Amino acid sequence: MPLIHRKKHFIHYETLGDPRNPPLLLIMGLALSSRAWDRLPELMARRFHVLVFDNRGTGKSARVGVAYRMAELADDAAAVIEACGFSSAHVFGISMGGMIAQELALRHPDRVRSLALGCTIASWRKSTPPSLKTKLDLLLLNLGFVNPDRVGRILVSAEWHAQNPAGAIDWIKRAERTALRFATAQVLAIARHHTLPRLAHIRAPTLVITGGADRLVPPVNSEVLARSIPGARLLVVPGAGHCFPLEREEETVRALSEHFLASEARAA
Repeated sequence: MPLIHRKKHFIHYETLGDPRNPPLLLIMGLALSSRAWDRLPELMARRFHVLVFDNRGTGKSARVGVAYRMAELADDAAAVIEACGFSSAHVFGISMGGMIAQELALRHPDRVRSLALGCTIASWRKSTPPSLKTKLDLLLLNLGFVNPDRVGRILVSAEWHAQNPAGAIDWIKRAERTALRFATAQVLAIARHHTLPRLAHIRAPTLVITGGADRLVPPVNSEVLARSIPGARLLVVPGAGHCFPLEREEETVRALSEHFLASEARAA
């Protein structure tokens, strides 16, 4: 089991695909291990050397600390790229992982060949929040009132949930959630996230991608990111919810592959 030892904690990571292919780092969101990527690493590994890791507090990484900072999580991500033997990688972060990816591109610009930010925000305090109904669903989930409809309302579109009524909750079960203590430590990192005034310094070619029906992180937040990062391109997946890679697997693989390969070609 590959581990990176960093001061008082360690990070678990894995790699997939041919090491001769361009490296791609995937950064997962709140309170979920890298298993939450489901089939995406396997599919992207057809054209990339994929690096996945468990954020601090999740999966097989160290369960330490009571309050994280996004900069610390970004430094962990940079360490994964280095430990895998690469000076830089293409990077896709989703939800909280997209916040980590922003910090990674700002703190370690030489580590990021190109960037994709999925259903995420530039600032907690400046973001457009979810509706009151979605906030209530989140509260009830955290209190233990878990059912397929509530999970579906938060994570996927109504249309996809109607066709796959157990799909979202089955994904959550496969995704290996973390304990409340460490989820709270990550939430505190989100609450202090504020890259908005610094986004103009990002030089990596950037794709901002979101589901058009995302209830958890309203798509207007992606519009803010795309406007704030020089040269960024916005892609809205029509009708998809927060977990757009789960709903629109083929479209997600195609969009990410085209973006990263185009960046690779420009740099050649």
